[in-house]
Amino acid sequence: MREWLEQHAASGLLAVEDPAAGPLRRRYRMPPAHVPVLADPDAVDYQAYRGVEAVRAARPLPDVVEAFRHGGAPPPLPWEPEGRAEFNRALFLNLLGSRWLPAIPEVDRRLRAEPPARVADVACGTGWSSIAMARAYPTITVDGFDVDPDVVAAAVENAREADLADRVRFAVVDAADPGVAGHYDLVTIFEALHDMARPVEALRAARAMLAEGGSVVIADERVEDEFTAPAPDPDRRAYGWSVVSCLPSAMGDPETAATGAVLRPATLAGYAGAAGFRHTEALGVESADWRFYRLLP
Repeated sequence: MREWLEQHAASGLLAVEDPAAGPLRRRYRMPPAHVPVLADPDAVDYQAYRGVEAVRAARPLPDVVEAFRHGGAPPPLPWEPEGRAEFNRALFLNLLGSRWLPAIPEVDRRLRAEPPARVADVACGTGWSSIAMARAYPTITVDGFDVDPDVVAAAVENAREADLADRVRFAVVDAADPGVAGHYDLVTIFEALHDMARPVEALRAARAMLAEGGSVVIADERVEDEFTAPAPDPDRRAYGWSVVSCLPSAMGDPETAATGAVLRPATLAGYAGAAGFRHTEALGVESADWRFYRLLP
């Protein structure tokens, strides 16, 4: 523990009252400005999850190297041992229902209207986007779908703890499964389309799930419209994660689209058109990291 405290103080993450004091007499504290970033998982500035992300990204690197060398994909990482970072939890709970969806007038009106709207949250992960929507719009029901049984189990528990299990349900379902049907007023895919091996099939299934007048809302990485080199920081970050994680995880499917994390607007519009959508609208939703799109059948 002493070495850990000294390392964090040396790095400027912790403050030490008297550096000249003996090793066992020093007192450390976290500067108030660092608390939202390092210690408050409910704050939109929370970034401590990145330690978990870095460990998970490093763990399969030998398999990633072999995949690049010989083709194919590295085996998927299990939920354990370090768990999975819930990197969008605070963003969903603080911004999804209070800023982002209200900034899409047609969607916001339908979610507030009668009869109560039905929402399908595709690639819902541990359920925080589904929970955030149900909190913000108290009459809607949300069905969350994900392919990972572990994250679905966590999502079920999160909804129960949020006292929303009566309106938020989860199931293990492949987003590209043509058998997924329903009459949903809104289908959402948040920061997940670029990870899907078959995005056109996933969008085609989402289109089939829509009720009359419904639409699909997608959020994905905010990157430049065109490739540039050298690129600005958001593109560099997206390419970095794409090379070590996003793209390799999608390469096990022989029919993969191999999108990667750098999902540019024209690429998304092309996928949507191939899936049968007649209109793709880039929305003016304010977000530092994501672009939002609305797809109309």
